[in-house]
Amino acid sequence: MSNARALAETFSKARILAETAALGGPAGIDGTNGIDGINGTNGTNGTDGTNGTNGLDGADGATGATGATGSVGAIGATGASSYQIAVANGFTGSELDLFNKILIKGGQEFTGGFTDRVSGTAGVSDLGNDVEYTQSMVDANSWLRFGFNISRQTANDVPYWANSLTNTDEAPHSGTTDYIGKGLFSGTYMPSGVNNMFSFDENSAFNAASTSGALQYNAATGSYRMDELGVGDDCQFRFDFNLTPQFANTTVEVGLIWATRDVNNNVTHTFELTGEPLFYGAGTTGKTFLNRPTMTAYLASDEDVNARALPAIRANQPVFIQPLTTLFTVGR
Repeated sequence: MSNARALAETFSKARILAETAALGGPAGIDGTNGIDGINGTNGTNGTDGTNGTNGLDGADGATGATGATGSVGAIGATGASSYQIAVANGFTGSELDLFNKILIKGGQEFTGGFTDRVSGTAGVSDLGNDVEYTQSMVDANSWLRFGFNISRQTANDVPYWANSLTNTDEAPHSGTTDYIGKGLFSGTYMPSGVNNMFSFDENSAFNAASTSGALQYNAATGSYRMDELGVGDDCQFRFDFNLTPQFANTTVEVGLIWATRDVNNNVTHTFELTGEPLFYGAGTTGKTFLNRPTMTAYLASDEDVNARALPAIRANQPVFIQPLTTLFTVGR
């Protein structure tokens, strides 16, 4: 039976029952439930909601217990000693020789004890006394040497500083007599094993004048002393002086008159050791200039160690010079 017919019969029965009810007849039975409709299609998804805020950080956990100490590592190989390293690099002396070589240090001494400086004080003033380099010296092409004297050293090298309350390495202060025969620093800063760097009154063959030949110079006492130094030492000699040119365009050579000597103190070679020359051009006549040139020398042999030397100048025109001080430095 078709659905249309079934529905028609159902409506007919319902109408009869309604009419019967109107006449007061008994109630009809309930009708059957209708057929469920088919499911509709799913709706579209809604948009995602915003992310929630991050939660708070949790509290730090408790520190864990200290772990057990690890086992002791193996002992490393023994390194080479400084002596073994030195030998590997060509050193041929004993271990004691190396020890002494390491301990050896350089040093210096300073003096204003020039024979021709009869005023002023070393390290405090640049006052001096004029010594003339004359026209006859120019004509002879000779050097003017500047010697030392113990009386002038005693008068000129008096220490001028107060006693330090904190520095025990400082040279003796004003009031000391330790400087006499040594220099302004009383020997405090001299190289290891050295007691004297100047001879203030020596008067040997080296100190005599040379008035003929290619190398001429005047007589002068005293000398720098290298005889307590050693081969290989590097020597620097700073010579401080005031100089007044008498003519423009004056060239002045500054150097050392150096004489090597044998074991019996006989002079073997004498020569000049010069630095860069000084030039006084236009406008310098009659003006006084403070100069501090430095000469250098190496000690290559025992004859160098036993050498004698004095500072000197030579000029192409007459000048006035005031020797002030000299600083003798030894590098090792």
